[in-house]
Amino acid sequence: MDAYSNHDADLSEYFELQLSEIELLNSMYPNESEFSITLPTVLSDMKLYIGGKRNRLPLELDFTLNLDVPDRSQTKLELNVALPHEYPMLKPHVTVRSPGLNRLQQKKLNDALYEYIKSWDDGELCVLAVITWLSENAQNYFSLQSGNDIPENADDNSKDTLCRLWIYSHHIFSKFKRRDILDIAQDLKLAGFSLPGKPGLICVEGTKGDCTEFHQQLKKMSWKKLSLVKEETIESSESSQQTFRKFQDFQEISFQVRRGPAKEYHMDMGQFLKYLEDHNCAYAFQDLFGIEGHMSNDK
Repeated sequence: MDAYSNHDADLSEYFELQLSEIELLNSMYPNESEFSITLPTVLSDMKLYIGGKRNRLPLELDFTLNLDVPDRSQTKLELNVALPHEYPMLKPHVTVRSPGLNRLQQKKLNDALYEYIKSWDDGELCVLAVITWLSENAQNYFSLQSGNDIPENADDNSKDTLCRLWIYSHHIFSKFKRRDILDIAQDLKLAGFSLPGKPGLICVEGTKGDCTEFHQQLKKMSWKKLSLVKEETIESSESSQQTFRKFQDFQEISFQVRRGPAKEYHMDMGQFLKYLEDHNCAYAFQDLFGIEGHMSNDK
């Protein structure tokens, strides 16, 4: 058996484990209001792949669990879970939300949950353990004193430096990751963009402290590949505020989509280069892809 076949066999084993965990969750949370899979057809695609009747990889599996918070009547936790193909050898991407948590409380809860998941050995199914951990610990974060909700690094020298980060990911497909990327950037008042698809590309600009915080939060997600490709910095001043910034706000962008195997989508890179040119930063195309981008002069 060659290396490629070995990889297929490994993925089939991972998919079988994921399906077994989903089956157990289905039995524990039979109501759709409690447990919902974003794209249920992924389950049948995984079974076809395991049985050798499908060569293309299915999409990654993601789902939502709505959990009760002990001792807090009518308070719900929304647990979003995205499983990479290699789960449980790779950690899942897990995010918890609740309307009863403010920004800092939610961040601290997610940070603690991240550390808990990180403590598990690779190869162990952990979604049920995450549910148990939340049932035992989540209520503590609702009463957490948040003070004035200012990030810990808000008064350091990093606010005197403007920064722009260019980040490359193997792919960004999960709707949960896409939402988290937007939320984190907007919470930190960063500008820039996120381009989902394969590859996934992210640019953020703001103070160095906020950009660093964004990158740290990003690294807590589960990625097949995530690379900080380029960092630009300049001392903050009234003039540099006007000349350094390339973007007005942060948004998810998209262009003409080309569908690939397993319903993956690839954004039109020519249109992406045009977008960079329109924002006076086409120079970054070469850093992101290792090639120099050129648009036609005929417009």
